[in-house]
Amino acid sequence: METQLFKVFSGLAIDVNIIRKHLESNGIKCFVDNKHSDNENSKWSEPVFDPNVNLEVEPQNAETALKLIDVFLKTKAE
Repeated sequence: METQLFKVFSGLAIDVNIIRKHLESNGIKCFVDNKHSDNENSKWSEPVFDPNVNLEVEPQNAETALKLIDVFLKTKAE
């Protein structure tokens, strides 16, 4: 049975990894989803350029993760 995940952030890989490290340092397990990285046909088709990746968490951690992200982004914007 596959665990359902909740998308909490989407952006460039570098930004997603910064947010991921922040969440993990606060005890939230994260999953990075780059939908094009596992493309089985990537050897045979034109590469798809999509610089955005998704950051996902387990549903029970979604609300806390969103709050942490909001505070983190507001702090970094100052």
